[in-house]
Amino acid sequence: MKSNMKRLLGICSLLLLIVVLMVKCKKSETVEIVPEVEEPKPTAGFTFVKPDTLKFLEYQFTGSATNYKGLLWQFGDDSTSVEVNPKHTYRFPGKYKVTLTTRNGQGYTAAKEVMLSVVDPTINYSICGENYMKTIGGKFSVNLEAGAGADSGEGSKKLVDQDINTKFLQAGFDGTQKCTFELNTPQIVGAYTLTSGNDAADRDPRFWILQGSLDGIQYTDLHTVTVCPWENTNDGPSRKQTKLFHFDNYVAYKFYRLYIKSNRGSRVFQLGEWTINKKQP
Repeated sequence: MKSNMKRLLGICSLLLLIVVLMVKCKKSETVEIVPEVEEPKPTAGFTFVKPDTLKFLEYQFTGSATNYKGLLWQFGDDSTSVEVNPKHTYRFPGKYKVTLTTRNGQGYTAAKEVMLSVVDPTINYSICGENYMKTIGGKFSVNLEAGAGADSGEGSKKLVDQDINTKFLQAGFDGTQKCTFELNTPQIVGAYTLTSGNDAADRDPRFWILQGSLDGIQYTDLHTVTVCPWENTNDGPSRKQTKLFHFDNYVAYKFYRLYIKSNRGSRVFQLGEWTINKKQP
C-alpha cells in the first residue's frame, strides 16, 4: 500500500513538473517584440574663417550638424579630423574640397562639401617671375631618362618645353630622380613652378628638394616639400595643374636641380612642367 502511494506521488510530481515546463515554454514563445525607434536623420553643415589674416594657410571650421553620433572631416589634402570644431593648417596654397560627413546610430549619413581656395595674399599669381629656363637658356639633363629617350613623346625634354599638355614619364622610379638645369649665366632664383601630369595621381611627386650649385658638384638645399600639393584624383582640376613655390635665396647659382625622392607610391614617375623663376618683386 505504502509503495503504491509513493509510486502515485512520484507520478503526480512528474506530471506537475511537465506542466510547469510547458507553461514556461509557452510564455517564452509569446514574448512581445518591441520595434526599434527610428532615430532622427543626421544633418551636416559648417562655416569657416581665417582666425589670423597673416596666417593665410590656417582655417577654423565650426560645425553646425545635428542628430549625429559620429563625424569625419576631410580637408582635401589627405588630412582628416573627428573634432566638432577643428582648426586646420594647409601646407600650400591651392583649391581644396572640404567635406564633413555625419552618421547617426542607425547608419544614416549626411555630408556637406565646400571648395576652399587657399590664397597667399602676398603673391600676385599672375606674375611668378621671369622663367630663366626660357629667357636665360642653358642645358637640361636627368639622371634617369624615359625608355624611348629624351626626344620621345614622354621624354625628359617635355618637362621644360613650356607646354603643360605634355609630360616627362620615367618607369622604374626608385626615389633617386634628379632633373638638372645648368643656366648659361648664374641667376638668383627665388621661385619655381611644377605642373602635375595628365593622369594617375600616384605618379605625382610627393617629396622633393630644390637645390642650387655653383659648380654642379656641391649642392645646397633651397626648398623642401614633403606633402604632395595636388589632390589624389586621376582626373579633374588637379591634373595639369601648376603650383607656385617661393623661397628665400640670395645666391646666384649656375645649376638648379630638382631632386625627386618619392611619389605617391607608383613605380612610375611623371611631371608635366618645371620652371625656375626670378623672385617676385
